[in-house]
Amino acid sequence: MDNKIVHKLKDPWKHKLDTMKHYNALAKAYDTLYGREQKMKMDFILKNLDLRNRRKILDVGCGTCILFENLYDEDKIFVGVDISEKILRIGWIKFRDKINLFLVLADAEHLPFRDKVFDTIFSITLIQNLPNPLRSLEEIKRVSNREAAIVVSGLKRKYTFKEFNTIIKNVVSLRESYDVEDLKDYIAFSIS
Repeated sequence: MDNKIVHKLKDPWKHKLDTMKHYNALAKAYDTLYGREQKMKMDFILKNLDLRNRRKILDVGCGTCILFENLYDEDKIFVGVDISEKILRIGWIKFRDKINLFLVLADAEHLPFRDKVFDTIFSITLIQNLPNPLRSLEEIKRVSNREAAIVVSGLKRKYTFKEFNTIIKNVVSLRESYDVEDLKDYIAFSIS
C-alpha cells in the first residue's frame, strides 16, 4: 500500500500522543490561528451539502467546534470527537448551555459509537494527522447509516489530489471531490 495512505511509523501510539500534546498546547490559540481558514472550508462545504433532513451529525476531529458554530440547530443532535482534551474544552465553553451537543474525548481510529448511528459525518483537516487514515475512514463508515453523507478534507501539502481521492475511494463511495483554489484542503463528498 502507498506510503501516503498508511504512514510508516515505528510507533503509531507515540504519534497519536504527540498529536494530542500538540493540539493541547495549541488549544487557546487555535481559533485565532486557523479559524478563518476553517470557516472558509465550512462555507464551501455547507454550500454543497443539504442538511435539512439530517438529524444526527458527527464531527470527527472537531477541534474547537468551528463546524458546529456554522450549522448549530436545536432540532439536530451534534457529536464532536477529538483526541485533545484541551481543544475540546474550548468547544465545550462555546456550547456549554446546549443540551443537544456532546463532545467526546476519543481516538478517530477507534470511535466509541455503535454501528450505523449517524446520518452526517464530517472529518475536516484530520486524515493527514493520523497514522492510518484508512482505519479512521473505516470507523467513519461503520458508524454511518446507509444514507449517510460523509465529508472529508485533507491538506494539499500532504497529498496530491489523486492520492487524496484514492484514500477516500478505498473505503467509501466518492460522490464528488474538489480542489478549490483558495482552500488549503481537498474536499470529498461521499456516501457510506
